[in-house]
Amino acid sequence: MKVCAVILAAGSGRRMNVGRNKVLLKLEDQSALMRCLQTFASSGLFAEIVVACRPEDRAVIEQKVADHLPDAAIRFCDGGSERQYSVREALRLVPEDVEIISVHDAARCFVTVPVIERSVRMAEEFGSGVAAVPMTDTVKRVENGIVESTLSRDGLVRVQTPQSFRAELLRKAHAQAEEDGFLATDDAALVERLGCPVHVSEGAPDNIKLTVRQDLREGARILRGRSGGMRVGTGFDVHPFGEGRPLILGGVDFGCDRGLIGHSDADVLVHAVMDALLGAAGLPDIGVLFPDTNERYHGASSLLLLAEVGSCLRTRGFRIVNIDCTLILEEPRIRPHAEEMQQNVAAALGIAASAVSIKATTAERLGALGRREGAACQAVCLLAGGGSGA
Repeated sequence: MKVCAVILAAGSGRRMNVGRNKVLLKLEDQSALMRCLQTFASSGLFAEIVVACRPEDRAVIEQKVADHLPDAAIRFCDGGSERQYSVREALRLVPEDVEIISVHDAARCFVTVPVIERSVRMAEEFGSGVAAVPMTDTVKRVENGIVESTLSRDGLVRVQTPQSFRAELLRKAHAQAEEDGFLATDDAALVERLGCPVHVSEGAPDNIKLTVRQDLREGARILRGRSGGMRVGTGFDVHPFGEGRPLILGGVDFGCDRGLIGHSDADVLVHAVMDALLGAAGLPDIGVLFPDTNERYHGASSLLLLAEVGSCLRTRGFRIVNIDCTLILEEPRIRPHAEEMQQNVAAALGIAASAVSIKATTAERLGALGRREGAACQAVCLLAGGGSGA
């Protein structure tokens, strides 16, 4: 299914009283908005992202996106005076062929990929998926400062975002609310008015919303808890050449008469990258995860396997900082295809192409590689994070 995200960043931050839009505040090395956008972009779920922001913030936000997410499909619209109006404006930019729309508040900048995935998958299966966590506090109804009753926590949840819906359902809910002059604090309430069931997906306790200054301190605590420091991984792979095989490197078919021999497509570059990433994360290597005894991987595209590795890392809370690869082979020339290979690897992992470096060298005619009997690749990567990923 084609999925689009709507990120709401048009709030004033009045209750936080920091003199600017709260989603532009920096938390460690990133603004709240960019932290949120990078998480959504890295999920690999979204064909497009629409950001609703205040007109006075738009130039700054567009520049941040251009600097840090240059390859992401992100569009912008002016937000409204109310959250609901911002969603309505964003919906005008969502392509008609989108089947699932996931709405998220940028102020919930600690959202993780697993929370997003659960919301989207629920919507794909049932038509709606609203992130929520069970109520743990005792809840009382109060009037004029006096407790009137104590509510049972059974069946009560605290609703979060993302809130994902079938596109036609969300559009209908907003159109009906506009016709009736009805205003709500979230999209789920608009769908409820249609009499449609709203399904709840598993949120996370640390998926908090930045509202008051205390939330900034709580956010700093969350980030400290998630930080697993920086982790380096190295990978190396080598394959022999053989007749009647295509030569696939970095997902590019070089159209040669001789290609590399292997159980999958023998993409030596991608194999080295996968082992580097898995090693940095402390996970088993590709021989364990994708054994050559499994027919499922016979002739498989290594880029598809790389995408699985990327998903595995995101689930564990890792963020890929950069990847550096060196191919070792006498021929063919790599440089004319390096950019396409770079784009392929980055797309499979859901990261910016600028985070991937691909270069090549020869073995100076020494050894098996120098005799053109095979090709090898070594890769190194840097990962950040590795917290709960919940």
